[in-house]
Amino acid sequence: MVTFVSQCEHKALNRTRRVLDAFANRIGSRTWQTVINEEGLKAVKKLLRQTATKNTAVSCHWIRIRKAKGQVFNFAAIIKT
Repeated sequence: MVTFVSQCEHKALNRTRRVLDAFANRIGSRTWQTVINEEGLKAVKKLLRQTATKNTAVSCHWIRIRKAKGQVFNFAAIIKT
């Protein structure tokens, strides 16, 4: 089980919602949850990176078992120059 949390602002929030809605179920206004494999996670990260702006911030948490959690990635936009 993977949980995505977005703290994006402005247009970045709409872009992030579009990407994450394609891969996961929205469980809150800025939270998504799904069962996904490693290839799917790579695809999500790639799409987020392509649509990133300076207002993009997404965190991904992998819940392995009931009490153990691990953070898969924190993604804050890296502006390409």
